[in-house]
Order: sequence, then structure tokens, then C-alpha cells
Amino acid sequence: MENDVEVALLLWAPLGLVFLSLGLQFRKDRSAQKVGQILGTIGLVFFAFSFMTVPSSPSAASSALFVSILPALLLMIVGLYIALFSGDIPVRKFSAKFRPLGLLMFLLGFALFESMHWNDASLIPSTSWEGESNRFWMIFRPTFLLAMSSFLLAGGYFVTLIGERINHISRILYMTGGFSLMLLLLSIFIDGSTTTADEFHNSVLLAGSDILGFVSGIGLTILVFGLTIWQFERKRPSLERLPPPSQEQLKRASEIVQQNIGGGEDE
Repeated sequence: MENDVEVALLLWAPLGLVFLSLGLQFRKDRSAQKVGQILGTIGLVFFAFSFMTVPSSPSAASSALFVSILPALLLMIVGLYIALFSGDIPVRKFSAKFRPLGLLMFLLGFALFESMHWNDASLIPSTSWEGESNRFWMIFRPTFLLAMSSFLLAGGYFVTLIGERINHISRILYMTGGFSLMLLLLSIFIDGSTTTADEFHNSVLLAGSDILGFVSGIGLTILVFGLTIWQFERKRPSLERLPPPSQEQLKRASEIVQQNIGGGEDE
């Protein structure tokens, strides 16, 4: 019982603070947003150290994995942000000179992330937990690669439809999405350092079902929302049709237009 209380306080409570902080960011009150940022930072720090404070809990493996992949994720997120919002675009935040730097940061982060699967060197963050492959890694990596390749390729297609001024963004999205898809396929056929190809293939199928369920849930939500609005609008009383304007009203309107705009001088 005492161990369960420690896990709840040192692992799940900090994780709850992170989700609470995300909810506070949607508040219009600036002070509430700042409080949420502080709570989220505290929650992340305590959650990151929970694999050391409560190592007996099986869920502590998620904390160890979070610490291991954090450097790679930060490099990828920051690099992709710089690459997408640099150059001659309406929402530019960086000079075009920073675009190669952003792509380089993304590739370095991706290389570090993938090296954790293919190499078991001591200098690379480990994906093992208690002498075997971290079970959360088997959930996160296939889901990450599958979602990344799907959304980036789809995003590249939709960005292409917007306009020519942001075609370079679509090329970046296509390149990164295709690269992640290639790595996903390689992992299905080739064994990793601690994971077999068959194990990864099963994980990809489970990840695909998770993503499909997520997308289906969003689609059903939009469908139900649209049907609700349609039913509400259908039951509203229709507006009364006004009779057509009379000749006197048309003449009066013509006089008002001539007095304010003109047009009679050319006749």
C-alpha cells in the first residue's frame, strides 16, 4: 500500500499536473496561463525523475523512456519549426538563412532517435529497461513513425494546394514524411539491436489500429456535431419571404443612389 502511494505521488500526480497545465493554456487569463506553465514544468521534472524515485513501479519505464528520447525530440521539434517558418512566407519568423540550420537540427535529432533502435552503444541513450526492451518504446516508436509519415505526407499534399509561395514547405514535408516511412518499412523487415522485425511488425499493426481509431473518433465527432447543427437549423422556423419591391420603392431607391453616387450627369 505504501508503495502505491509513492507511485501515485511521485509518478501519476506529476503527470496529472502536466495535463492540468495544458488545460490552463486555453484560458484567456494570463496569470492562469503562467500558473499552468509553472505547474507543467514542475510536473515534467518530477515525472522525469520518477524512474529513480519509484523504480519498482512498472510504469516507471515510461519515465526512463521520456528522459532517453527527450534530446532527440527537442532537436526534431525545434529544427522542424525553424525550417517551416523561415524564408519568404506570410508567417515568417526566421530569415531564409536559418532554414538549412533547421533541417540539420531535425536530421540530427532524427538520427539520434533512430540510432536508439539500431545501435546499442554506450554513448547512445538506451531503450532498455530492467535488461529487456522498454515496452513503452515498442509502443512509442512505431506510433511515432507511422503518425509522422502519414501526417507529414498528407500535410505536404494540402500545403501544395494552398499556393506557390510555400511550395518549399511542401517539399520539406514530403522529404521528412518519406524518410520516416522508409525507416518504418526497414524496421519491419530488419531486426534492431534489442527488437526483432516480427515484434516491430506486430507493434506497427497495433499502432495503426490506434491511429485509425483516433482519426475515426475525430471524424465521428465532426459528423455528430454537423448533424446536430443541421437538425437545429432544420427545426428553426423559416424566414418570411418579403414581397417584391413596388415601382414607387424602386423609384425612391434610384433617387437615393443618384443623390449619393451620381450617374445622371452622363445622360
